[in-house]
Amino acid sequence: MNKKLIKYSKNGVVIFGLTNAFINAIQQINSIKEIPEQNFDWSELLKAGGKGALLGGVGGAFIGGIVDSNNAKKERLNTSAILSTVVSNIRLDKNNSIYKKLSIKANRIINDLEIYFNNSLGGSPLKIGSTEEGTSLSDSFDIDISVPFSSNSFNSTSEMYHTLYEYFDENYSDKDFIRLRKQKKSIGIIYRINGEDYKIDVVPYKLSKTINNKTAGYLYVNNNSFFKKDSYTKTDIISLKSIKLTTIQQKLLIALKKWKKEYSIPISSHLLKMLIIDAYEINKGNIPRDFTKKILMTITYIEENIMYRRITSIENTNNILTDFDESDKLLIKKECNNIISDYKYRPNSILKYFDFL
Repeated sequence: MNKKLIKYSKNGVVIFGLTNAFINAIQQINSIKEIPEQNFDWSELLKAGGKGALLGGVGGAFIGGIVDSNNAKKERLNTSAILSTVVSNIRLDKNNSIYKKLSIKANRIINDLEIYFNNSLGGSPLKIGSTEEGTSLSDSFDIDISVPFSSNSFNSTSEMYHTLYEYFDENYSDKDFIRLRKQKKSIGIIYRINGEDYKIDVVPYKLSKTINNKTAGYLYVNNNSFFKKDSYTKTDIISLKSIKLTTIQQKLLIALKKWKKEYSIPISSHLLKMLIIDAYEINKGNIPRDFTKKILMTITYIEENIMYRRITSIENTNNILTDFDESDKLLIKKECNNIISDYKYRPNSILKYFDFL
């Protein structure tokens, strides 16, 4: 496929054609200044533009042909083997010393909460999220703790949230602790470890009054805005934990999360997870064996569906994961298209997007 030949040739026609026409126009204007009775010769301008376009097209085609020829001679790498190694290296290792320190702190928080809020809890606090699922990145991770309060523990989710915040504000201490932060649905506990900031997110929720209910409830939503009131939203931690990815799908999610981070892709990790599941479902019976092709299958699915697909969170159908700015969706589509078109031209280019070692 002579992609560069065509591209360079087109660019050469436009650039050299316009440049030559512009130079001719300047020359004619300067000549008219010296000889006022002389008229501007449009046919001469067009000839100059045509001549420049011809030369530019030929020159561009020559350069593009060289690029295409060099590309054709390049050895095709085993991108799947390389990318599998990349994923293994960027994936959080549970033996990571920082993670182990943070995990000990999380266990202590769970312990303290079980003691202090013993009469108010509706179940045991749990570590949840990507660190527990094995899909965290080694260079950016935090630990999430869900804290279920019984349905009669507080008058409202607001009271629950602020009571828990006050507990940490007044009672919590740790040699690495630097600050507490009110977040949209959680309370962030920030630590400074080896000169870097790490976080434990504590997510309180109030169980609904349904008989024998142990997992479904309501989160407090701290809108933190003059224009929006604080509110609450449904959740079900067990439903969230029920979303299981296969080992290969976990590898895909890790690769896509790193791509998202490095290229500032405006998409949530939770939505990426759901899109991977959808891509597998829509391609059921036709899933490629090759890991690179699996990435391309997922990227293609995102590119084709991100503009109109409606995806809701499994624990709350009112939580529409695809409800965000169209401009961000267009950017996601464009970035996906870049990967696909570059791969078609040069398969090794997939490493540019996913090899971050």
